[in-house]
Amino acid sequence: MLQGIAATPGIAIGKAFIFRPEQLNFEKRLIVQEDVPKELFRLQTAIDQAHKELSTIYNRMAKELGRDRAGIFQAQLMILEDPGFESEIAGLVKECNNVEAAVGEVATHYIKFYGEAQGKEHMRERAADYRDVGCRLLRILLGQSWSPGTRLTEDAIVIAKELTAADMVDLDRSKILGLAIESGGRTSTATILARSLEVAAVVGLGRILGQVNSGDTVILDGGKGALLVNPDDKTLADYRRRHETYVACKNELQSLHDLPALTLDNYRVSMLANIDHPGEVAGALAQGADGIGLFRTEYLFMGREEPPGEEEQYQAYMQVVREMKGRPVVVRTLDVGGEKSPWYMVMPYEPNPFLGCRGIRLSLNFEDVFKSQLRAILRAGAQGPVRVMFPMVSRVEEMRRAKALMAEAKQELDRAGAPYDRNMQVGLLVEVPSAALTAELFAPEVDFYSIGTNDLVQYTLALDRMSDVSPIDQSLHPAVVRLVRHIIDAAKLVRKPVSMCGEMAGQPMSTPLLVGLGLNQFSAAAGSLPEVKKVIRAITLKEARELAAHILQLATPEEVKDCIENWLTARRLYF
Repeated sequence: MLQGIAATPGIAIGKAFIFRPEQLNFEKRLIVQEDVPKELFRLQTAIDQAHKELSTIYNRMAKELGRDRAGIFQAQLMILEDPGFESEIAGLVKECNNVEAAVGEVATHYIKFYGEAQGKEHMRERAADYRDVGCRLLRILLGQSWSPGTRLTEDAIVIAKELTAADMVDLDRSKILGLAIESGGRTSTATILARSLEVAAVVGLGRILGQVNSGDTVILDGGKGALLVNPDDKTLADYRRRHETYVACKNELQSLHDLPALTLDNYRVSMLANIDHPGEVAGALAQGADGIGLFRTEYLFMGREEPPGEEEQYQAYMQVVREMKGRPVVVRTLDVGGEKSPWYMVMPYEPNPFLGCRGIRLSLNFEDVFKSQLRAILRAGAQGPVRVMFPMVSRVEEMRRAKALMAEAKQELDRAGAPYDRNMQVGLLVEVPSAALTAELFAPEVDFYSIGTNDLVQYTLALDRMSDVSPIDQSLHPAVVRLVRHIIDAAKLVRKPVSMCGEMAGQPMSTPLLVGLGLNQFSAAAGSLPEVKKVIRAITLKEARELAAHILQLATPEEVKDCIENWLTARRLYF
């Protein structure tokens, strides 16, 4: 069993298909000065042809996947439109290098430059863009055609070092059962496209190509982030049963779409969805979401040369507001730092950036970028129920400063005569223990709370969320459970609404515990909502409270897990 990062849920069982990117061979030679104009003409012709091809792909993918995901190809169009890129190639041609060699050398330079950026996922994505553009230009110059899709002749689980946007276009997507990728993270191209295809995906698996062969039987567990290679008969039979159950439950859960998340004793719970892109709104509504509890905005800022303008952001937020048709939308301001900072937001070197300048701390260091985002969010609020939420807040002073900048943004909109929500609600994303323990002290500054368990778990336990130190779900650690209870109690004490938008909110096993602790707003990945709703509709608030009271007396996450499993099994809810 190989362990990676759970990218998209689901179970896939099938034959492995090893995908390897194309290798183009070309001759590197010197040309005479008289041939330089001809080579430059070939270069311009190839760039024009590549631009036409990518524009066609972009338009096609925009229809199939939505413009947000098709935007992956815009980065490659920008490379082709960059006069500096063309100028570098032309410069080598003028030094009497043939155009194929010039393209290869310049593309290789950028691939190495971006690809060697350790810990920078968006930089490696940029390297992949240059690889795609370079290969496309060389293929045109060499007069070659190449389609890996013809090699994928049957349903298979695709195993690859990386998958770029162009790779996914060429592959026969109807035959892809799942994706297992050596590199990448939850925001990588492969993850985004896997969500569009609604197939299971595991990324960040490390060097697996030497351990898997084409034709091997593999199991992909997208929920656990695991890839099982040539499993024994017992494991295979077990996963086939689980897959059948998963499909059956998925079909059954669709029947809950129009039903409220109401316990047997009429305790109403609000079911909200987490989204990364406006293109995911349709999926959220299809799963019965009452609103958007977390709209991550990082996609607007990453993988580009400069920050997005206010108008571009406004249009993105408005797309979500329009599609939600009056349902609430909570927009989280830019949450980057650590391993994923835009390279135009340059900060001094930090030996441990995860405990340094990230989240609200980074935004407060780039006030112009921050206020531009706030203005766009405020303007969107004039068209529907939008709320803003600040990430990674650890001190009341940070919240006060963020609100002061928000006040300045409002003044700037007043001067511009732009309509906006003058009374927009402001929320605190509680994901740092200091904010959790002092939640009630933030009450004068906030209108609502949201619990981000992903970071809260790792900062509470000093355990990276990707660590394999312990296989048990550490969100069930008694320390985390007690912190969650404290936040919910503190919010109720000051009469402020509280929700949870971390992964814990989307885990059916945690549902009765959270209901028992008093949580009545769950925000999770859209695909998780039906399962959570099913649990809510099968229990009573009274028995959930009794379960929570008992769990608060337990000492280990293993004991908590076993207790909940037994509780759910007794009600025929655990499978």
